[in-house]
Amino acid sequence: MLAILHSVNKEGADYLCNIPFEQWTQAYNGGLRYGHMTSNLAEYINSVLKGMRHLLITAVVRETYFRLAALFPKRATSYKGQMQGGYVWCAKVLREINNEKAGANTMHTVCHDHDNLWFRVTEFDRPNQGIIGGQYRVHLRNRTCDCGVFDALRYPWAHVIAACQNLHLDPMMYVDQVYKIEYMYNVWRHVFPEIPDECKWPSVSLAPFSCYRIKNCVANQRVDLARLEYVTIWISEKERTNRGCEDGVGTQAI
Repeated sequence: MLAILHSVNKEGADYLCNIPFEQWTQAYNGGLRYGHMTSNLAEYINSVLKGMRHLLITAVVRETYFRLAALFPKRATSYKGQMQGGYVWCAKVLREINNEKAGANTMHTVCHDHDNLWFRVTEFDRPNQGIIGGQYRVHLRNRTCDCGVFDALRYPWAHVIAACQNLHLDPMMYVDQVYKIEYMYNVWRHVFPEIPDECKWPSVSLAPFSCYRIKNCVANQRVDLARLEYVTIWISEKERTNRGCEDGVGTQAI
């Protein structure tokens, strides 16, 4: 990808190469997404952004911030209540594991390596459920299964549960810590700092990047725009009005 970009825009490719890859690529994220190359984060906040997509960029950023600021304490309170009620694991994961236990009871399991916890699990056809059986290798120590579900979701599926039952192991031992209520609470307890009123914001100098330069960067599709500080973009409508639009460039030009 960078090679193609370099042939089209050498300056843009050099600029990206100067940014640590783990900050803007998913291939270098250190396994934080279990090796997944896609993210559902944008879809997750669709309900938060509903009804505001037609607004200006600055308004969308402002609304996103304040709506998330209201959502986080609401979720944190919910998870805190669950912890106080004695719940440890996410309810959805518990339901999935309980549903898979029924299917695991019909599988044939052979342990090939007690030390490394390697199993061969045979799943039989279930035509009434549209399931075609097969044989799967389950490595509990490596937390992998040929079906790929265990690797992707990081909690036991039917084949893993069948392997655990073979040695009377607790399947919950193989549920990732991210599904703990305490972990979720620590994520959602984040506090969004209050933003001061716009009239109290410090003045911002646009000297390094004049509005004329911003307009030309966009018109010529130059990568220079990526170097601008976000504060040069976040100029309130009120501030522009007070200036009387002296430079003649507004949000529409951006």
